Amino acid sequence: MTPAPIIPVLRKDPFDDPGFVFELKYDGFRGLADTLRGRMLSKNGNPMKRFKGLLDILPRGFVFDGEIVALDERGRPVFNDLLFGRREATYIPFDILVVEGEDVRELPLKERKALLEKTEPFFGEGRPLFRAVCRLDLEGIVAKKLDEPYKPGRTKWWKILNPDYSQKVDRAELFERRYG
Repeated sequence: MTPAPIIPVLRKDPFDDPGFVFELKYDGFRGLADTLRGRMLSKNGNPMKRFKGLLDILPRGFVFDGEIVALDERGRPVFNDLLFGRREATYIPFDILVVEGEDVRELPLKERKALLEKTEPFFGEGRPLFRAVCRLDLEGIVAKKLDEPYKPGRTKWWKILNPDYSQKVDRAELFERRYG
């Protein structure tokens, strides 16, 4: 059983709150990496066979929630490079749901983050991070309450998008051409 992901809710303005962690919102494809069953799933639960090879670098017996991205030479996500396979895909986990076969979704986010060793969240300060994201022309940030479990439909994550993000220009038209 691979759980459904938490889908962030759009919020217009950034905020500061010591009860929240603020993270970069990566521009890519959301993916649940399930190394228990050897599958990469979309946020809708569909198999993402194109990215299944990303599981090879993850430990066995885990389920991660993260983003599949293509990073440029400066480490910035480039969505079109991911979409068209122009750069190698990378998986960036931002939450952990199962550890060595044990479901950890009931743990508060702060404890789940501790299980992810390489995360660098920003605690309590959403406004400065958002300003930096906008200056760097990144997609936005996500705000998550530190004491909440992982419960889709009940746990609320906020996404605050950069209104001037250059990679969003003409994206709807691109998807219509590619998939329409």
